[in-house]
Formats: sequence, C-alpha cells, structure tokens
Amino acid sequence: MKEIINISGYSVDLSRYNDSWEDVRTFVQNMGCSGVELLMGGEHDDTIPRFLISSVHLPGWLGWVRLWREPETVPVGCDPLKKSYYFGAATPGDLVRTFCDNLTKAARLGAAYAVFHITHIELDEFFTRNHRYTRWEVLSSAASFLNTACKSFHGGEPPVPIGFENLWWPGLTFLSQEEVDYFVDRLEFDNWIFVLDTGHLMNALDVNNEVEGIQKVLSALNRLSDKTLERIQSVHLQCSISGQYQKEHFFCRPPQGFTDLDYGDQISLLMPMISELDQHLPFKNPECIQILEKIRPDYVVHEFTSRSREELEKKIMTQRKALKKI
Repeated sequence: MKEIINISGYSVDLSRYNDSWEDVRTFVQNMGCSGVELLMGGEHDDTIPRFLISSVHLPGWLGWVRLWREPETVPVGCDPLKKSYYFGAATPGDLVRTFCDNLTKAARLGAAYAVFHITHIELDEFFTRNHRYTRWEVLSSAASFLNTACKSFHGGEPPVPIGFENLWWPGLTFLSQEEVDYFVDRLEFDNWIFVLDTGHLMNALDVNNEVEGIQKVLSALNRLSDKTLERIQSVHLQCSISGQYQKEHFFCRPPQGFTDLDYGDQISLLMPMISELDQHLPFKNPECIQILEKIRPDYVVHEFTSRSREELEKKIMTQRKALKKI
C-alpha cells in the first residue's frame, strides 16, 4: 500500500515549495510518502518529473452531464469561464476531445490511474438539493460519455485506468450496490478502478463526529460486494463531519439574487461553503485503519486542503499517527 499526497500544478501550490519539484520530492519523502496525486490543469503540469507522479486527478466539471445530455440548454453566449470550468467545453464533441487529451496526458506523465468524478450539480442545487437529474440519469449519462470517449483509443480502452470517485450529489455515491451495478453494467471498457473518498461518503451519510463517521463508512462498505471492494484500488483518506452544517445551510432556497450573479461571483460565494461542507480533515482516531483493512487499496492519498506547507505537514503527520505509521 503506497501512501501519497495531493498537490496541483498551479503556481499557488508549487510556490509553497520554492517553485521546485525537487523541493516537493523532499517534502514527500519527509512525510514518509512515495509520490503525489497531481490535480491537473495548472501552469506547471508539464514540468513535473515522472518520478514524482503516482496518479493524477482529472479536472472536475460540475455541469458536464447537462452539456452531454442537453447541449441545447447551454447558452451560445455562455460565460467563457463557466464554459471551461463548469461545463468543461462548448460542445459535447469538444468535451470528449478535452477528456481524451487529459487521459493521454495522464498516460504520458506515467500515472497509475486518473481520477474522475461521476456526478452532476446545478449551482443553485448546492442549496436546494432539488436536482435536475436523478442519480440513475447521471450514472447512465456518465457511462454513455465514457464509452464514447474510450472508443477513440486503441482497442476501445483508455491509455490509463480511469478512477471513478464518489461524491454526495447525484451520481456515484457508494451508498448502494444497486447504483454501482447500474453504472458498471453500462461500461463498455475494462481499464478502470474505483476511488473511494471517505470524506465524500461521510458527507452523504449525515456525519457529526469522527467515530460516527468511521462506523457509518464501514457500514456502507459492508453493503458493497466483494467484487466492488476489489475494484476500490485507491482511497482518498480524509474526514468530513459536516452533518450539522448541512442541516443549517442547505435544503433551502438560494440566497436572494444568487441566480442573477455571474458565474465567477456564484463560485466565490459557494467556495467557502464547500470548504465548510467538504472539510478534508485528517483522521485522528486509530479506528480509521479499519477502513483500509476492509478495502486493502494499492494507494492511500492523504488528501487535505491547507493554507500553508506547515499546515499540510501537520495534517499528514496527524493522520499517519492515527494509522500508526509514525
């Protein structure tokens, strides 16, 4: 089981390491880890040395399913920022090409797998949870999109395994074996794995403290088949105990005037709330190791948000101590 850390190719991340990938390697080694999972899309993606790469996280487009299912609903004059970062592209064809280009890049970097979110959410649904699509519609649309994209590669298989990650919005949640089977049965290629994000699963399970979260995650995993558990080859290990916050801030109307804001202002309003909801905290309770013992993944990603190198170091060391690694 390899332990790795998350990092992006954006300047804001690399500047913590004196703009030096060699400095990143020293940090990774000092943390007792073996590599990084690179969030792609940054200015320095192409400069990262292959020896640092364990895996990559593909860009996450929250609105891509609508572009794929209902491209006619995407305004022709859509904000370019929203077109790129929310829908992922201007047309379904462009979306496929962008996705395939990212997979090719991931393979060129030598990634063991490339993470992709199977989810969709409209921005006002952050608040209302009254979703445009059901989880079944998101799962079937995702399979359709992925099948189309992978057909462009030799043998109909992607050049790097795609790691399907769970979220708590409609799509892949790992809340039932039924949803997993529904998705997998529609895939026409086999070069894929599952990536379990423990914090995302906690967000779907109304968790208010760490011990409760660990037990609820284990219960959810017990409802999955051995075949599914074997496909979970990577775990984003993080703790999120935002159940009370969700009750207080969601399942309600958006703030007055929200729908009239431009995309950038909507995201600026939402980002602090997402940070409160999806907390990316380190586990402190040693019982968290039961999750890894249940799955026995090839990779464990210490996936945390942080405002400094020192804060990230503290979080990694806290979690590794809980895992009895130090």
